[in-house]
Amino acid sequence: MILIKNTTIVTQNKERQIIKNGAILIEGGKIIELGTAKKIERKYSRIKKEVIDGKNCVAIPGLINAHTHAAMTLLRGWADDMPLQKWLTEKIWPAEAKLTARDIYRGTKLACQEMIKSGTTTFFDMYWHGEAAAKAVLESGLRGFIGPLIIDLGNTKIGPAEIEKLYKKIKPKLSARLQITLAPHSIYTVEEKTLRACKELADKYDLLIHLHLSETEQEVKDCLAKHRCRPVEYLEKINFFGRNVIAAHACWLSDKEIKILAKRKVSLANCPTSNLKLVSGIMPLSKLLSAGVNVCLGTDGPSSNNNLDMLEDMKITALVHKWSEKNPEAASAQTILDMATINGAQALKMEEKIGSIDIGKEADIVMLNFDKPHLKPCFDEVSHIVYSAQGGDVKRVIVEGKVLL
Repeated sequence: MILIKNTTIVTQNKERQIIKNGAILIEGGKIIELGTAKKIERKYSRIKKEVIDGKNCVAIPGLINAHTHAAMTLLRGWADDMPLQKWLTEKIWPAEAKLTARDIYRGTKLACQEMIKSGTTTFFDMYWHGEAAAKAVLESGLRGFIGPLIIDLGNTKIGPAEIEKLYKKIKPKLSARLQITLAPHSIYTVEEKTLRACKELADKYDLLIHLHLSETEQEVKDCLAKHRCRPVEYLEKINFFGRNVIAAHACWLSDKEIKILAKRKVSLANCPTSNLKLVSGIMPLSKLLSAGVNVCLGTDGPSSNNNLDMLEDMKITALVHKWSEKNPEAASAQTILDMATINGAQALKMEEKIGSIDIGKEADIVMLNFDKPHLKPCFDEVSHIVYSAQGGDVKRVIVEGKVLL
C-alpha cells in the first residue's frame, strides 16, 4: 500500500476536480482512496504503508503518447531539416533497413527511459520488430501498445499474417500493460488488399489499428490522382474505419472528411512538433473538436521531433493552434491537458482504467515538482502544466502502483 500525501491533485476526472493538500491511496496497483490528506491519513492511520510526501508537488495522471516510433531514438539527429518524402526515402528508410531486432530492443529501452523521465506512462508505438519492442516494454514497467509496422514496399513487406503469428505468440504476455496492435503505415505504402486484411484481423481479435493519415498535402493530391477521392474518403469506401482506429497527423482534411471521422468515431493523434519540423501541415483542431472527434496527442518519433517530452509538446500544441487559427482561445490549457491524458485513454479504449486520477482506476500517476522558479507563483495548476512545466520537473512516476522514478 502506498500513500501519497500533502500534494495538489489535478484529477482529470469528469468534473476536472483539483484537490488541494490532497492524498491518494494505492493498493494492488489501483487507486482505492482519494481526497484530502487529513481525512485519508486519519482513516488509514493504523495500516502499514509506504508514505510519499508530495509537498510542493502536483500529481497528474500519467501522460499518454498516442503516436510514436520509440526505437527511432537510434536515429535522433540522423536526418534533419528535410521535407518528409526526402527525409523518408533518402535517409530514414535506408537506415531502418539495417536495424536488427536487438537494435529495436535497445532503442525502445532508451525511449522508455526518456519517457519515464518526462512523465509518459503509456505510449502507442508503430515500428519494426514488435517482439523486441514488447520485451523492452515489459522490462521498463511502462504501458505499451505495440504496432509492428505493416508495409507493402519491396523487400521490406510485412503483412497482417505475420502480425497474427506474433499476436498468438505474445498473447500469454498481453495485459493492460502490453497490447499488440495493427499498424499499416499509410495509404501510400499499403495496398487496399492489405488494408482490408488489417481491418478483418482487427475485428477478429478486437485489436486497435494505427496509421498515418493525410500528413502532407502531397499525400492528398496523390490519393485524388489514384483513387479520385481524398484519403479519408478512400478509407471510408473500403470500410476501414471504426472506433478501434487511431490515425496520426490528419493535417489536410476537408469538412466532409471531418464529418466521416466523427461519424465513425475515429480518434486522431495530433503531432504538431513533428509536423512543424517537417513542414507537413497543421491539424484543423477546432473544427475536429467542434465535430466531436476525439483528438489526443503524440510526439511522433524522436527522429522527427527530436525528443519524447510530452510536456514540451503540450505547450507547442497550444501555441501552434492559437496562431494557425488566429484565436488565443482555440486551444486552452485544459483542452491540451485533456488531449494528453483522458482523450488518449479513450483512443486506446482504456478510459475506464487510465487517463485520470480516480478511485478504481489504475495507479498511473506523475508527480511534478512545483518548487521551481519557473513554476512560481501558481495561480492555476493546469496553466502551469501546459505552459510552464518541463520534462525535467518530473519527480516521481508510478505505473500500476509501482514507482518507476
